[in-house]
Amino acid sequence: FLSRRYAGKPGGKLRPGLDKLNNGYGTNFRDFSEVTYPDDYMHGSDRLVDWAEFIKTVPAEHLVLVGPQLGFRDFLREKYGRDLTALNRAHQANYTSFDLVPMPTREADHADFLANKSAIRGEFATANYKQVADYIFLHGRSLLNTVIYCLLAIGLSLTVNPLAAYALSRFQPPSTYKILLLCMATMAFPAAVTMIPTFLLLKELRLLNTYAALVLPGMANGFSIFLLKGFFDSLPKELHESAALDGAGEWTVFWHLSMALSKPILAVLALNAFTQAYGNFMFAFILCPDEKMWTLMVFLYQLQINGHMGLTFAALLIAAVPTFVLFVFCQNIIIRGIVVPVEK
Repeated sequence: FLSRRYAGKPGGKLRPGLDKLNNGYGTNFRDFSEVTYPDDYMHGSDRLVDWAEFIKTVPAEHLVLVGPQLGFRDFLREKYGRDLTALNRAHQANYTSFDLVPMPTREADHADFLANKSAIRGEFATANYKQVADYIFLHGRSLLNTVIYCLLAIGLSLTVNPLAAYALSRFQPPSTYKILLLCMATMAFPAAVTMIPTFLLLKELRLLNTYAALVLPGMANGFSIFLLKGFFDSLPKELHESAALDGAGEWTVFWHLSMALSKPILAVLALNAFTQAYGNFMFAFILCPDEKMWTLMVFLYQLQINGHMGLTFAALLIAAVPTFVLFVFCQNIIIRGIVVPVEK
């Protein structure tokens, strides 16, 4: 076909022939017998145009239809010797022609599922969790930011609140009642009320997109100071007097005596600081808009916006695992922190 197409009309002036074909195809064939079928179907290419013309003019007996369905029917003809009755008896069907036999795709899918049902169920059960874990561990620094944030929050909570409560309990300044009233008053207002003033203040101090912006607003907690002050008040004063007679300084009394006896309460404060820092979304989202400073909650929020519903629920379940595990292993400490102050 190509040799006739590029050789010109009989009796007319011959065209360059193979050279013209090579120029149009961008090839270097030395003979028409070397020309292969087109492996690219770029729109407008000379090879595609020639192929379309060839399909229009080629005799029907030279065309061979191929495909899995046609191959399956040819296999049945060969297997049953073109005996349609034997085919219907074996398949329990009533086909009138081999050309009407469909491919058993449903049966093949069912058999494949039965053979690999455990792997398929496992894939469906864990696919979303794998995708969320891949998103968390391999994209951004959300996990590292959350760990650092939680550690700083716990450390500052166990430092600032005990110092303030110990000073109120030990030295009892004249304005102790007013200070405690002010601490308790902070519980009357939701955290969202202070969101805009906190943002403006930290922006003025140029602390946005830093760990300081995350931990400074919540390092002192009014309820924690009130709870610790009550616990320190319940400690026998004779212990402090005995320590003072032994020559212990104020720091020694605070660290080795008061703090050592306050471990149940401190454990409760540490758990509260962790849960608040770990679940902090709105403050972290506003105070750290830079993607490099996103915490896990902010990162999962972005995942929920871009992901489907199954991915969203998998992300929420994974996010709930740390707090659940912490509660399971620390519930005795929580109960002690509630019971011990009452007993004192």
